[in-house]
Amino acid sequence: MIEKVLPLVSVAIITYNQKEFLRECVESILAQDYENIEIVIADDCSGDGTHEMLKEYDRKYPNKFVLKLSEVNQGITKNSNLAHFACSGKYIAWMGGDDLMLPGKITKQVKYMEINPNCTICYHNLDVFQSDTNETLYYFNEKNKYEGDVYTSIKYGTFNGACSTMVRKGKTPKTGFNETIPVASDWLHWVETLHNGGTINYIDEVLGRYRRHKHNVTNKSSQISQNEIDHLNSNNIILSLSPNYFDAVMYKYSNNLLNLKDKISYFEVVKISFLISPSIKKAIRLVLFLISFGKVKK
Repeated sequence: MIEKVLPLVSVAIITYNQKEFLRECVESILAQDYENIEIVIADDCSGDGTHEMLKEYDRKYPNKFVLKLSEVNQGITKNSNLAHFACSGKYIAWMGGDDLMLPGKITKQVKYMEINPNCTICYHNLDVFQSDTNETLYYFNEKNKYEGDVYTSIKYGTFNGACSTMVRKGKTPKTGFNETIPVASDWLHWVETLHNGGTINYIDEVLGRYRRHKHNVTNKSSQISQNEIDHLNSNNIILSLSPNYFDAVMYKYSNNLLNLKDKISYFEVVKISFLISPSIKKAIRLVLFLISFGKVKK
């Protein structure tokens, strides 16, 4: 009897100055029961000894690691592309350098995607925990567990945690992550991937852990963050993919602006509407749609 060869999975890790967290991340991947993997690590010019540690791993596990170690800091999206274009697997499992896999994650996702060939993106629930105490804060998908196609991904945004996401590489955009979106480029990448066909599907199990700590990319100031700007700009780019996505984009746009209600004036909402709409008639409709914050359901 000839055994079926397991498809290669590229585990893509994006990291910057996360040496000790990264060690835990790598060990959680090496502990997986799925053998046919390559671990692709893109480090964005860390200054904490990450490069030396990764070279030690590479020597210890020959042919297991693909290291992309930048000599200059390029930022999140360009670093993501370093990893993306270095992946040679049928599937890509994305990880942050501070996140963890739980036992069986890769096996269960590959099995699901092999059985369901129309599944382009597969994601699962995550244990969101406080790094200092190891305490579970909440579960990423305890409320939102969407499944569907590209329209679903546009309308509801990043309901799939990045480190829970496994992607069918053949469906990803040829240009990788869009580098006009410098920080929060993952949502647009999922949308562009699903634009090439297939569905996004959910495994209702906690198969990973997402670490919360003081260095997470978050923003609590009164100023609009680059992360928030990126999501607004991603809406503009998605609109250019197909006019069929208009309603879903506007739903998401409204929610984005609703979340910025303490940072942006109604005048700015009107200005945005006329910038993104192709005609005065549609712009007026869009203004009414966007400024009706109270009507938007989360």
